[in-house]
Amino acid sequence: MAEIEFHRITADNIALFDTIAKGVYEAPVREDFLRACLASPDQILMVAVADGAVVGKAQAYIFHFPEKPSEIYIEEIDVAKKYRRRGIATGLMDAVGAEGRERGIAEYWLVTEKDNDGARALYERKAHRRQKSVWYEFYC
Repeated sequence: MAEIEFHRITADNIALFDTIAKGVYEAPVREDFLRACLASPDQILMVAVADGAVVGKAQAYIFHFPEKPSEIYIEEIDVAKKYRRRGIATGLMDAVGAEGRERGIAEYWLVTEKDNDGARALYERKAHRRQKSVWYEFYC
């Protein structure tokens, strides 16, 4: 099995995006979009690298509130099919958690689809609390 490395993407290591495994992103990564993402101090982009390519990613955001401590929301976790069931999603979640601890944040959370059985099994194992929620989407 290939060694997996986890990295927070910054302007200094953006070259890791030179090779991305199929299925990590829905479409080709655009450099202008990537740089805009990295320019925001409250965005976190973690990647998993194996065999010389990005094989997984977690995109997260820090939310600051006036009445409670800041939290991290993981918007997306994706792992290329060939690399699934190897602990990469767990490693990405742990990397986001470590980044949160470094920033003094105690909690992160995410939402997934009801029929995403693999992801739900992972989240059930890792979660310290399960929420009942309903997700709505709106157009701008």
